[in-house]
Amino acid sequence: MKKRLLSVILALLMIVPALAACSEKPAEPENTPSADPNTPSVEEVKPDTDELSALEQRQLIPDNLPDVKFDGRDYIVETENRKVYEILSEELTGEACNDAVYNRNLLLENRFDVHIGVIEHETPYNEIVTAVTAGTHDYDIAGFINFLTLTPVSARVLYNWLDIPRVDLNQPWHNKLANDGATINDRLYVINSDLSISTLLYTYGMFFNYNLMEQYGYSSADLYDIVFEGKWTVDKMTEITSGIWQDVNGDGKHDAGDIHGYAVINGSINTHDVWLAALDLSPLLVIRAQDDYEVRFFGDRTVTALEKVNYLYHNCEGTLFDGSGDWRNIPKYFSEGKVAMTQLYFGETTESLSEMQDTYGILPLPKLDETQDGYYTNCWDQFTVFAVPLTMPADDGEFVGTIYEALCAESYKTVFPAYYDVALKSRYSAEPATAEIIDLIMAGRNLDFTFQFGSKLMDLPYLFRTMVVANDNNVASRYTKSKKAMNKNVENFLKIFYE
Repeated sequence: MKKRLLSVILALLMIVPALAACSEKPAEPENTPSADPNTPSVEEVKPDTDELSALEQRQLIPDNLPDVKFDGRDYIVETENRKVYEILSEELTGEACNDAVYNRNLLLENRFDVHIGVIEHETPYNEIVTAVTAGTHDYDIAGFINFLTLTPVSARVLYNWLDIPRVDLNQPWHNKLANDGATINDRLYVINSDLSISTLLYTYGMFFNYNLMEQYGYSSADLYDIVFEGKWTVDKMTEITSGIWQDVNGDGKHDAGDIHGYAVINGSINTHDVWLAALDLSPLLVIRAQDDYEVRFFGDRTVTALEKVNYLYHNCEGTLFDGSGDWRNIPKYFSEGKVAMTQLYFGETTESLSEMQDTYGILPLPKLDETQDGYYTNCWDQFTVFAVPLTMPADDGEFVGTIYEALCAESYKTVFPAYYDVALKSRYSAEPATAEIIDLIMAGRNLDFTFQFGSKLMDLPYLFRTMVVANDNNVASRYTKSKKAMNKNVENFLKIFYE
């Protein structure tokens, strides 16, 4: 049997709000009004015995929802065509993720006497603006791609989630890292939770090829030890990958036919954005009040981060800075055994890496230096966030909040565990160290809210990617040129949340 380390990941991620590795169909805030102060935290909910499985431990966490019936009401979710799999399954097929979604919905429909349905739309972030402007109310919540949040939020057509009853943001099925950052002036217009399988599917890790790394003197145990000792830094990664280059075709040039220690695409793509989180540059924008904010990108830490990543990209002997322009080539090269290490999102396990012959493992993204307090990562910004249209009738809050919370809780308890344990456990081999690594990665997902409002903020979240592609370290020059305009953009942006 082929040894595919990554999978480990998936069987054991039941312990955390894990990556929902459903294969994609081709593609607290404090004082939360609805939070019960007596709600036990995850840490307080402990099994009576250590013999309970991770899945059984999840079941012990109560959702604290009332015993209520809604007399057969439809609960409708509008979502992007490609993301229906997060919400609805029409029938049992024997496929683990599909069936878990089906059973989740059936359970909740019976429990609350509702019917869960979907309205598909190519651009739900636009449609919700149209619907609210027209005064129509055809669905209860809408799901759309994270980076397109700007459209409905700036149009002021969304309800504040902090005003929706029964939604307890302290519960483990809500993504605290994302929701805390997106809460400005006690307003949270879009929310992320375990109902969004894509958030977890699109989490980035640093994948490595066992065979190639061992050829160059690094076993998986060596790499894991470096991580656990807190010594996995950009410098260490550069040191390791710089010595890996095999000029397979003998032409003396770095190209796709060769074997490299590290590979990344030459282009303005999301894989570069992960360094913002990894090197602890987030949050890029700190907001204390409408007239008290700080743009943190233009500082010494960013200069240091750029210098290190630019060296890795442009000066490291073992790096392929691929000029093909096709970002799909990097996972392809990795799956073919030509690249020892590169950052990929977890969904690649069922996409490009599904037929990979070599064994592969996964590490967190490296730190800036050993003094950094943890390992961080982010997600490809195509993941789903959810919103409530402003046309929701005032007396529907209890209904909307109860079923949304139930969907999130049951996804946490059954959808992800079922997929990891049943669908993936048999496909891969398990190694305990990998599970620990994945726990580190998932705990460190730092989703900067500025990605939701990029164009409103002069592309602030995309400046790092632009500069590493251009091999540009001159942060001072960027700041001088953009300071006045950036401040003006931030001030206009904050009016959405303060006026």
